[in-house]
Amino acid sequence: MREILMSNSILIVEDHKETCEMLRAAIEDAGFRPACAGGVQSALEYLKNNRPCMLILDLHLPDGNGLEVCSRVRDSDSLADIPIIALTGQDELADKKKGFATGVDQYLTKPIVMEELLMWIKALLRRISIDKNGGTVLEMRGLSMDVKAQLVRYNGVEIENLTRREFELMFALAKNSPKLLSRKEILSQVWCTVSVENLVDTHMFNLRNKLPAELSAKIQSVHGKGFRYFDKD
Repeated sequence: MREILMSNSILIVEDHKETCEMLRAAIEDAGFRPACAGGVQSALEYLKNNRPCMLILDLHLPDGNGLEVCSRVRDSDSLADIPIIALTGQDELADKKKGFATGVDQYLTKPIVMEELLMWIKALLRRISIDKNGGTVLEMRGLSMDVKAQLVRYNGVEIENLTRREFELMFALAKNSPKLLSRKEILSQVWCTVSVENLVDTHMFNLRNKLPAELSAKIQSVHGKGFRYFDKD
């Protein structure tokens, strides 16, 4: 019988002892319950009886390729939705394409920047929570958005008078945080239009003027690239 661990358990699959301990300490300090496996077989054995909320997976293991673990997880009815962050010492596009095709959610290149790792852990777990709510409810650090009701609250206070497009823009940025969304992505994927790109800037200007200053500051503009919602805490 499968033992369901606390929802904040994270399995680290890494054969380098010092790296594993460094990851364990950072993840534990962030409030999660880390467990370590040193190879493909030990990871698969662990997953027979445990369901972590996430895998941190080194791809180069002594007894095989970490993508084997990824593939087995994605083929499992009970584990398939677990987010997977892959760690690699090589920044090769071909390897990343293969990993994403197998089911990796995010790649990080060694040496690992712990702040970036923790940022992605929280972002991926937040997306899973959104998906389990049917993609209609988002809850994150003071921000609450309900798609069906078209309601936005920040620190318990309702933000009024957002237009439909302003709401959709805010929801897309928050849901995909900390990913950067280009103007073309917002137009095609969020609003399903091929209109002129300055339409995004117009709605962004209006949205920011309606948000509390603290919340507005979390929407970052990256010159020439697009926008993202970034909550550094």
